Parts: sequence; structure tokens; C-alpha cells
Amino acid sequence: MVKIYSNQNLDNQEAINSPQEVYTTEQEWWVIYDANTKEIASAPQQCSGYTSSPLTMVAADTKEELEEYITENGLVYPDYQ
Repeated sequence: MVKIYSNQNLDNQEAINSPQEVYTTEQEWWVIYDANTKEIASAPQQCSGYTSSPLTMVAADTKEELEEYITENGLVYPDYQ
């Protein structure tokens, strides 16, 4: 299952707006990206703990689900990666 958390103005009814801290487990995969430019801030990762960002965060149960979200939403990695 994919969960979207955003401090940006998303036109997405599934997004959780204005999260303060998002908790993920070491089994979940997540990535942060800028919804305006669709640029990914860092490579998809797994770690447990709390994360906060002024951007948009997507968390998924599997790496495949996360990669599918990245592809379907046209997200891009920065040129320097």
C-alpha cells in the first residue's frame, strides 16, 4: 500500500496534508520529492524512525510499489545522481 504525505499543495485526495512527522518502519520503502518539479530529493530507502520535510513523501510496503509510483507519476532523479 502506498501512502502520500505532503506539505505542498497537492491536488490528490489520497494525500495526508501537512504532516508534522511521518513514522516508517525498517520494512517500508520511502522517498521524498518536490511535487512542483517532480524531482526526487534522494534515492528510495528503508529505515525506521520519524521524518519531516517541507516537500512530499511517499511510503510503500515494497520497493516495487514505490518504483511503480515513481514511474506512474513521472518523478525524476536529479542530474547529479
